[in-house]
Amino acid sequence: MNQTTLRKLPKIELHRHIEGSIRFETIKELAKHYRIDLGVQTDKELLKKTKIKEPMNSLEDVIDVFWTSQKVLCSYEAIKRITFENIEDAFVDGVKLLELRFAPVFIAYGKDLGFDEILEGVLDGITLGMNRYNLQVGLIHIIPRPLEPQKHAESTQEFLRYKKGLHKNAHRLCGFDLADSETATKSTDFISFVEMARGAGVGITVHTGEDTDAKYVEESIATYAPSRIGHGIKIIDDQGVMELVKEKNIHLELCPTSNWLTRSVDSIESHPLAELYRAGISLSINSDDPHLMDIDLINEYELASRYFNLTLDDFYTINKQAIAHSFLDPDIKKYVETTYFS
Repeated sequence: MNQTTLRKLPKIELHRHIEGSIRFETIKELAKHYRIDLGVQTDKELLKKTKIKEPMNSLEDVIDVFWTSQKVLCSYEAIKRITFENIEDAFVDGVKLLELRFAPVFIAYGKDLGFDEILEGVLDGITLGMNRYNLQVGLIHIIPRPLEPQKHAESTQEFLRYKKGLHKNAHRLCGFDLADSETATKSTDFISFVEMARGAGVGITVHTGEDTDAKYVEESIATYAPSRIGHGIKIIDDQGVMELVKEKNIHLELCPTSNWLTRSVDSIESHPLAELYRAGISLSINSDDPHLMDIDLINEYELASRYFNLTLDDFYTINKQAIAHSFLDPDIKKYVETTYFS
């Protein structure tokens, strides 16, 4: 299936990190503007520190690469620009509904930057993007599990404070996520934050079963009762957990290239996307960290077509499943579905 056909295809993307989706030229320009030392002298050196093109040794090694570009998320204006550019990139990919996720604790780390500035920057960025481009955007707040645990409550409370109406697009703050290493923390450490978010009407998704086995997915379901899971690919090794995911209609946010680069799968060909789809698991195709991983969403659809023989009808079904599991308001989802998928 050629790229022109795939680009025209209306798409839903539920799993894209703002921090992993910063254009190379934007990193350079912001570093120069704010006089940020990125520890490099040439573009070639910067590319090595901000792009992942071959599999790393582990998920943790991939997460480490985020820290170079993290430095340029240093002000309200920088965050607004990067958020807007994410929307622009998604629009070029043919995305009609986008859920962007971001981790205020990670963004603020090592800086004099308040969680309110981060939220204002992201919210104003999506407002600018939606005013210019025809797509709907939601925002997912992330707790990075091992990072500054004393900040998790403050970050969550500020997110939910804005959710109550401190911004004209506060209703776009629609989801809550746990990310980064599962093995470095206990699942019970985060129950209170998840329940705070759920009590405020926020959808719950959890990174699990990416580089950990299916039992972690089973534990996450029992502990947090998420309606979606980030990655979750290791359920392919446990028929019982697969049936549990299917029975509870939990949606998997799949990111094939990301899983290959983190060595969660040995190759794109061995990715379980097709097997999960044909087993009746609800799932979507996502880019995860497109600029950091030097891809776009079209690349992921092309891989799904080439290696898994997915057709336009399959993509239609997958995107309908994604709409159904979006955390955005029902009227927004209905508009997208009737406009592009009826």
